Amino acid sequence: MKKGQILLLVIILALIGTIVTDVVYISKLKKRFMVLEKQRIITSNKLATAKIVHENLNHVRELVFKNMDFPGQTDSVSHETHFFDFVTTCVNDLKLKLVSVRPSRPKVDGRITTYKYEIKVEGDFFNFGELCSKFENSRRIVTLQEYAVALMDKGEKRLGGPERKRISIRMFLDTYRVKKSPEIESASPGSG
Repeated sequence: MKKGQILLLVIILALIGTIVTDVVYISKLKKRFMVLEKQRIITSNKLATAKIVHENLNHVRELVFKNMDFPGQTDSVSHETHFFDFVTTCVNDLKLKLVSVRPSRPKVDGRITTYKYEIKVEGDFFNFGELCSKFENSRRIVTLQEYAVALMDKGEKRLGGPERKRISIRMFLDTYRVKKSPEIESASPGSG
C-alpha cells in the first residue's frame, strides 16, 4: 500500500471513530439534558407555587391589618371613609350608578365591631355580580347580608350584543373591625 492510501485509511478510521464517539457522547448528554429539563420544570412549578403562597400570605396579612384594631394604632382616615372610597371606586369602575349609602350605628359585640350599610345602586345584573366579586376580594371583610333586585323600565342597548335590562339593587352589607385580645397582647414578643 502506498502512503497516500494508508493516510486515507487512517483518516477514514479516525473519522468513523470520531462519529461513533460523538454519537455515544451526545446520547449521554441528551439523557442528562432531559433530566435537567425535568428538574427545571419542577423548580419552575415550585417557584410559581411559592409566589402564589407568598401573595396569599400578603393578602391575609393585609386583611388582618385592615380589619383589626391594634393598641396605639392611629388611622388618619376612618373605617367608614375607607369603605366609602372602596364602594365608590368599585361602582365607578363598573359604570354603576350609586344612588345612596346609609350607614347604621356600629354595633360592638365583645371584640368585634360591626358596621352596617344600606347601599342602593342602579345598573345591570352582570355588573352587580362583578360588584359582589369585588366585595369578596376586598382588603376589608365585607359580607353581603341581604339584597333586593328590582327591574327598572328601560334597558340599555349595546352594539353587537343583547339588550341589558337596567335594575335597581338594594344591598345590606356588614364590615367588621376586630380588637386585639388581651391574651394575644400579653403573649406577643416585646410586651412586658
